[in-house]
Amino acid sequence: MSDSPFRVERTDAGIRFTFDVAASTAERQLKTATFDSFEILCDEGAAIGGDNTAPPPLAYFGAALAF
Repeated sequence: MSDSPFRVERTDAGIRFTFDVAASTAERQLKTATFDSFEILCDEGAAIGGDNTAPPPLAYFGAALAF
């Protein structure tokens, strides 16, 4: 048994990696996602109805590209 939250499957086209994420909305623009034992929060700025309590979704996307 693996400690990794990722599943690896060989296919005719190569290798497929899968994993589970549960996401939900909270108050206003706040959203939460759970991946393995990690909780990820995102929010929007006040200009579009959020409270700016966590990075916006686009910041996570930009950070993922930087990694």
